[in-house]
Amino acid sequence: MEKNRLIAYLSKTQQLGENHFDNKESHSFGNLSKDEWNTMFYKHLEHHLGQFGV
Repeated sequence: MEKNRLIAYLSKTQQLGENHFDNKESHSFGNLSKDEWNTMFYKHLEHHLGQFGV
């Protein structure tokens, strides 16, 4: 169930496209560029996948 939820989330993010995230506000870091969002998504996902040995 969680795997499917993650895949759906990633698909939704991809469908929205990078421009959707450009200059969007992060609750923790303020406004981020699309490149900053991309880096944050990657690092966050990598952290949690590693945390669970995936």
